Amino acid sequence: MFRFIARQWARIAYVFRQETEAATNEINAGLANRTAVERRGLIETLNKEADEMDARIKEVCELEERGYWLCENGHEDTALPSVPQDPGHEIHCPACAEPMKLIKRDLMTGQEKYESDKERKDAEDMAKSKREQAKAEEENAANGEKTAKYFHGLAENNRTIAERIRQL
Repeated sequence: MFRFIARQWARIAYVFRQETEAATNEINAGLANRTAVERRGLIETLNKEADEMDARIKEVCELEERGYWLCENGHEDTALPSVPQDPGHEIHCPACAEPMKLIKRDLMTGQEKYESDKERKDAEDMAKSKREQAKAEEENAANGEKTAKYFHGLAENNRTIAERIRQL
């Protein structure tokens, strides 16, 4: 009688352990899936930011060629005249009333051109870095999905074992 009870208890404990492990593996799979989804969201954000940076770089290049007005607070205006009508008269920003400076590529000094080119290169490097980071996150997301699939497989295996033990 004692062996019978011990055998039944062992079977129940073993099935319970397998079911517990299966549930744990399902939780791990869910976590891996959630992490992969979050990484996919980050990938979209990084690519969007890189695209915006590329568009802004192109816009600034075109603005420098045509010429635009820039105030000390960073406000830009392309609607103002391309040259001051009165050489001694300053043009002020319509948004903040600060003095504005005409920015035009062919009117820039060598130093200003160098700084402009350096800023453009830095922005291009940042956009490239964001794209590389997005690519790395893509690999991480794919690995997370593989991990989730692995844990689902383990959970299914644990449940299969538990079912076979129940049938003994």
